[in-house]
Amino acid sequence: MKPAAAGLLALLAAAAAATAGELDAEVERLAVKHGVDSAAAAGVCAMRVESGEVLVARRADEAFPLASVTKLYTAAAALEVLGPAHAFTTRVWIRPCRCGGADRDHAQLVVAGEGEPGISGRDHGGNPCAVFERWAALIKAAGYAKVCRIALDETRFDAVHVAPGWPKDQLAQWYSAPCGALALNDGCVDVTVAPGEAGKPAKVTLSPDTAWVSIDNRCTTTASKAEHVVSFTRKPGTNRIVVGGRFYVKASPWTESVTVEDPAMYFGTVLRETLDRCGVASKEAALERLAAPFEPPEELGPPLVSRTDLPDALRVMLRRSQNFYAEQTLRALGPRGGTFEDCTAAGLRALAPLGVKPADLQWLDGSGLTRGNRAAPAAVVRFLAGASRRPSFPDLHASMAAPGDEGTLQKRFPGLEKSLRAKTGTIAGVSNLAGYVDSPKGRVAFAILISQLKAGSAPAQAFQEDVVRLLAK
Repeated sequence: MKPAAAGLLALLAAAAAATAGELDAEVERLAVKHGVDSAAAAGVCAMRVESGEVLVARRADEAFPLASVTKLYTAAAALEVLGPAHAFTTRVWIRPCRCGGADRDHAQLVVAGEGEPGISGRDHGGNPCAVFERWAALIKAAGYAKVCRIALDETRFDAVHVAPGWPKDQLAQWYSAPCGALALNDGCVDVTVAPGEAGKPAKVTLSPDTAWVSIDNRCTTTASKAEHVVSFTRKPGTNRIVVGGRFYVKASPWTESVTVEDPAMYFGTVLRETLDRCGVASKEAALERLAAPFEPPEELGPPLVSRTDLPDALRVMLRRSQNFYAEQTLRALGPRGGTFEDCTAAGLRALAPLGVKPADLQWLDGSGLTRGNRAAPAAVVRFLAGASRRPSFPDLHASMAAPGDEGTLQKRFPGLEKSLRAKTGTIAGVSNLAGYVDSPKGRVAFAILISQLKAGSAPAQAFQEDVVRLLAK
């Protein structure tokens, strides 16, 4: 190499080092400004995805709880294993059922699930039974007036519906919804409380309105606004929901999503109730689980089908940070009947081409609800940079939250609507942000992981805001 060229490279390297050093110093100043330098643990790393140049490294090699940043790994692995064209499907086969008699209009149904997350009211005008109503109309059109048996094939997943590390005292909360090969309404029933007359019980309704859960209404209506407080509890292992507290007589109705035990039987019960309500007699239909996967005989006609496309599922998962969608997606990565461990192992193998090594990631569930999901900021950034080079990256990038759009960044980062795509991560004492921001010199992958917070997430979010705006420049 000529001396002049070598000198120029040295100058460029020195300039880059100076810039990186200035950024490190500015990030440190921001950490002090927002109080995350000593009262909390804050790790930051940022890298130009094209060149691999590290722009910022603060505690970048220390492992932090990931919280919902875990969902980025789940989404990227799903795109690698399943592909952007994948659809989660639920199939219903209709078979004649003589029921010991000569009736030709009796049917038995076999319902096989692959973990479809989208059978809910989310895209159906708030009606969680919309898919079931469509099936009822098709069953009637096929000439069947009665269903005598509903067989449920949930063998795609194993029988463990809740990850071992989830907080035991939060299993009734919507964000702890159980996963299942057959699942309905995000694994929850929506409980709505409205005022009655002062001194009388509040009014409680369910959606879907099902006998699979029972309500113990201990909530009374009060004329005092100061007394307005409502609670929803469900003892694990039961579907008895206790509604407590006092509801202000002039308050608007309040809806809470409460998780439901045994996803497949919940699915089957509401399906049976919906068919009957839609004119297909099914009150006496037997609900049975299949012990082995259903293999439809050749003579059986095509099934009724519901589908949720993977890109649609990823948008709900990443933009809204929907835990249920993340767990359903993770479980689809593993073998039939696979455990959580089988599924994360399959995900890790799929992420190897993205530069993810087993030592880089402690991965225990799909959503990040388990506090044991951990990685270092530098490892997260290497993963994000690797993901940006994969053919499916446009699907991942488009699924992430953006400022001003629906989801977790809707009210954050004004002015960065076109340049920022990121994933938040929040559990008790943790506030994270990881993703991509476009700067005049190219795209930057970043991870800002903050834990040990004791005064809420506001200081951490303010720090994240300033760091991301710094990187955007």
